Amino acid sequence: MRTEIFNANIVLKDGVLIDGVCAFTDGVIDYVGLKRVPADQSIDAMGNYLLAGFVDIHCHGGNGYDFMDASFEEFNNIANFHLSHGTTTLLATTMASSKTETERALNTFDKHKRVYPNSTLIGVHMEGPWFSPEGCGAQPTEFFLKPTYEQIIDIKRKYPFVLRVSAAPELDDEFEFGKACRELGVVCSVAHTGADFATVERAKDNGYTLMTHLYSGMNGVYRKNAYRIAGAVEAGLYFDQLDVEIIADGKHLPVELLRFIYKCKGKDKICLITDGTRACGFSDGQTSVTGSLKNGTPCIVEDGVAKVLDRTGFAGSVATADRLIKTMLSIPELSIVEVSRMASLNPARVMGFNDRGQIAVGLRADLVICDKDINIKKVIYSGKTV
Repeated sequence: MRTEIFNANIVLKDGVLIDGVCAFTDGVIDYVGLKRVPADQSIDAMGNYLLAGFVDIHCHGGNGYDFMDASFEEFNNIANFHLSHGTTTLLATTMASSKTETERALNTFDKHKRVYPNSTLIGVHMEGPWFSPEGCGAQPTEFFLKPTYEQIIDIKRKYPFVLRVSAAPELDDEFEFGKACRELGVVCSVAHTGADFATVERAKDNGYTLMTHLYSGMNGVYRKNAYRIAGAVEAGLYFDQLDVEIIADGKHLPVELLRFIYKCKGKDKICLITDGTRACGFSDGQTSVTGSLKNGTPCIVEDGVAKVLDRTGFAGSVATADRLIKTMLSIPELSIVEVSRMASLNPARVMGFNDRGQIAVGLRADLVICDKDINIKKVIYSGKTV
């Protein structure tokens, strides 16, 4: 069956097609232009934006559930919650925990994909446990491990759907972990680290291609024996070979820092991520746990963000992808075209998802209709309205 969407301001890779038409058949886009086309079904976008579906490559949960302890049915609940906010591709993200809990989460993902093969959950991002206490954030340090070549080889053999990992590169002897990721096609990201600029510079030549939630869980400039040392943050901003994730909820990073990151990295090297927790969808004043209920970090939602109970830091995000886009559009230098790239095209490219991330003939019909204020009107996943 062929469907056309007409009367749409279609946000393309490099511009907006005003009063455009997009058509798709069997979940694949087959026309983008200005003329109406024959179709079995027509959708009037009523002058709203038509965006590529959002690609969130770092999300821990939502709607009261976390991937660390959810059942395979509850994985679907998380996916559908974020789908309703425009996320049509999602990486289920684990965090540092016991070996038993981590393996349980990975096995549950495996079962979920067998039962729900058409889910938006496309793979797994292991955020740890290969971290340094210097950049622990809300991750439980008792479960931190040293990254080794043997570990990632064994994980990828058992769980081929692990598509990316986050690790502290200063713990990676001779960068054997990073090199193995490169050989295996696993995206390897600098995260929760005490690394300095020089270490990240070496890491980016040895398999590390991404910075996990830039600024969070890593050093900026610091002093050692009275001398200033450039940190991981500066390396992430400086090296063109490194893409960066940002939690653009307006809380983890104020708008001033978001503008600075854009000034340094440009429209093509930034990926918007929710880092969403089970508290996504919660209201201020509600308590939650970031990570598993057994081994996670208790937190409270205040001011639109999850905080550890003593209010000394954040414990993950409660943002959805549409909120990230709204925040970025408050930056004067950015238009919907650049922000759409950051929410869809860039993360798809980073992960090698070549069949999605933009509105173009031959790509998946993963689409979002929203107004100028990014209020979601309709979500289309693989050609089907949801």
